[in-house]
Amino acid sequence: MANTDLCERSKHWFVSSLGYRNSTLAVNSLYKFGYNLILLCSKQMDRRWIHGTQFTPEYMEGVRQFMEFAAQKLGKDVDRPCPCRRCLNLESWPQPKVDDHIHLFGMSATYTRWIHHGESMDGMEVEFVQDEVHETDIDGSGIDVGECAIDEGDNEMSELLGDLYKAAEENGEEPKFHTILEDAKQILSTGSKYSRFSFLVRMLHIKSSYRISNRAFSEILKLLSYAFPDCEIPKSYDESKKYLREIGLGYKSIHVCKNNCVLFRKEYADMEVCPKCGESRWEDSDGSKRFPHKVLRHFPLIPRLKRIFASKTTAESTQWHKKQRVAVENEMSHPADGEAWKYFDRRNPSFADEPRNLRLALATDGFNPFGKISTTYSMWPVLVKPLSLPPWECMDESNCFMSLLIPGPTSPGKDFDVFLEPLIEELLALWEGVTTYDAFSGDKFKLRAAVLWCIHDYPALRTISGRTTKGYYACIHCDKNPLSWPLRNKIGYLGHRRYLPLSHRWRRSLAFDGRHEKQTEPGKFSVEEVRRELQKVKDVRPSK
Repeated sequence: MANTDLCERSKHWFVSSLGYRNSTLAVNSLYKFGYNLILLCSKQMDRRWIHGTQFTPEYMEGVRQFMEFAAQKLGKDVDRPCPCRRCLNLESWPQPKVDDHIHLFGMSATYTRWIHHGESMDGMEVEFVQDEVHETDIDGSGIDVGECAIDEGDNEMSELLGDLYKAAEENGEEPKFHTILEDAKQILSTGSKYSRFSFLVRMLHIKSSYRISNRAFSEILKLLSYAFPDCEIPKSYDESKKYLREIGLGYKSIHVCKNNCVLFRKEYADMEVCPKCGESRWEDSDGSKRFPHKVLRHFPLIPRLKRIFASKTTAESTQWHKKQRVAVENEMSHPADGEAWKYFDRRNPSFADEPRNLRLALATDGFNPFGKISTTYSMWPVLVKPLSLPPWECMDESNCFMSLLIPGPTSPGKDFDVFLEPLIEELLALWEGVTTYDAFSGDKFKLRAAVLWCIHDYPALRTISGRTTKGYYACIHCDKNPLSWPLRNKIGYLGHRRYLPLSHRWRRSLAFDGRHEKQTEPGKFSVEEVRRELQKVKDVRPSK
């Protein structure tokens, strides 16, 4: 029905009601007039936002109008059908959850008449005109980007929040970023195309790209918060980091004994002194300032690995090595072509049968964070890389996860295993299996992971493995009867003829070192022998 016809009918009902002497008939006629007027207004309500991009001002205003309309028709405290693209009015939730779903997953494109939320079904058509999108001006996020490179990730950010929200619900967990969602729904200021969340994400991106110090960044935020008090901008870098923690990019601070004896966690969490060496936990003797000697930063690994499967794209990529990789004989284009990968699969067929299980590489080395040669300081990051992804992704820096940040000022040395405790516990849990939601297949599975390789230089091998890499036993292939010889004040590694067959003529030659070579090749320790050797030193405290 055209708008003019509706207006003429409403006018007729209103004028005719004035001639009624029967109050009941007059009231009914006025009711019809008011009802049709409301219907006309609802018909003319702009619903082009349904096809818009989430978290843009137009979209958020449209969601607000929809939620107000549904509250008037259905009430505020009752569950209502959720019209998001995921639920499609098949599920009913409380009003706040419906609001989150529409923002995160988008409104169903076909739901232009809100019949499940109280709108009339009288056969009247709802006019809907879709806006034209100019590719040269808009990047799909509803924000005019021009030449600014930092606006390219808007759409990805809304997808990220939606994937994390859905994965948390499927895993039976409560989404932990309600503050982010609320800030993402709030416009920074009148007329702005940024929400509080998107603005702060860009600020953090600028800080990282241009290496702005924490103090300088805090001063910038403080100035902006004073200049624009209505925007409610965080006043310091510490306040802005709450977004990182809520998304799951935060870390846990763990106090460490001065002599690297223990980590003050679990049963030691409330202790004031080290249970092994008796040193105080705090730098000041009385502990009044409560400033610890050392702090280990632990970035939980399991949530980061589960987040890989929260996105359909990355979840599919984890199976590339088994479903899409084409193996070429005598050619190594992926870690799966290596003998270590194949040997591990033969030893663990149940692990290999699930293509979503992850093979990991662990990398570490010391560095001076101050960049000054005159300053002696050694800090050790421990990085984890999933190798099941395609070659162009598994070595990308975005797939390199910081797991531990071991404090200085000196190398952890033989105490490295003490700092590895949180990571080892996570790896043991991953070996047993962690329930994870796979967005690509839409089901849950037991995610398992194993470390196949460690990436480091030769000196760091001593730190991470605990074995010596200098002296007479420096060679990692000579556990028994090594090839090392004393050469004055040096140590030389000779005797390589021991790897030749016993009947080889070079073994009888005197041209090498003036001796006949009669010994067999050096032996290696078996797993049982290594365990027996470790049992002998189980009570040794390297730190003391």
